[in-house]
Amino acid sequence: MVFYVLHLPGVDPDRVRLLEKACQKLKVAFKALDPLSFDFSKPSPVKKGDLVYRVSRGKILQTFESYILQPGVVTFNQDPLLRFKDPFILLKDNDLSPKTIFCVTKDRAKLQKYVKALGGFPIVIKALGGSRGMGVMKVGSFSSLYGIVDFLLFQNKLLVLRQFIPTKASARFIVLGDKVIASLEYLKINKDFRTNESTSPRIKAKKYPKKMEELAIKATHLLDLEFGGVDVLESDGKFYVAEVNFPCNFVRAHQVLKQDVALEMVKFLKEKSERLNKRLN
Repeated sequence: MVFYVLHLPGVDPDRVRLLEKACQKLKVAFKALDPLSFDFSKPSPVKKGDLVYRVSRGKILQTFESYILQPGVVTFNQDPLLRFKDPFILLKDNDLSPKTIFCVTKDRAKLQKYVKALGGFPIVIKALGGSRGMGVMKVGSFSSLYGIVDFLLFQNKLLVLRQFIPTKASARFIVLGDKVIASLEYLKINKDFRTNESTSPRIKAKKYPKKMEELAIKATHLLDLEFGGVDVLESDGKFYVAEVNFPCNFVRAHQVLKQDVALEMVKFLKEKSERLNKRLN
């Protein structure tokens, strides 16, 4: 059994380092693979029963993961070879997220219709593909909306428009299997409406009601995941799933809570592989 971490050199090195340390503690062989040095003339080295985790987002790593995955490998998906419906669509269709509309047009009349459907201004624009708040913008007028949409579509960005949920903080749940193993509170700072902005987020440990934990678990499983970082917003007693992040930044939970999330991740996949192997034999 080998734990394969898929990464890009110099990107999210703390995640790779913590997972390697976890493998050493659990006596699981560890191998970091990156697409820049990988020889694609050779077949995937991953064998049945091996463990695979991609530490970062991005098209290059996602394509690399598709090449690496083989039948019988163990991941945080129920079926690692299956391609699923877009996460934003799944969350919207199951009424777990704020009102969400995909935007691929500059048509002014249609944009006006979208704003009305979202409950009016302000609304939120999210350019997909970013992380830590990058690409998330609050818009309060049609003049701003038209200019931002024109620019982002010119950059070939996929956009979603969202209902604005007023909140002073957001909850981050780390879901593993059927439970929440860690939870954090992200607080707004510097008059920024985003709680998870990338430069200097204010984070603290916080235990949330069971109802919020159950929502985070439900959203994770809906995306066929057994691990993820779930962002939940609360406003006027209602809860909204902003996003299920996979992969997610488990390092922050490690730093704030002094909790070895990486160890729990590797242990989960190791035990899953052992159960599957036992069932097959």
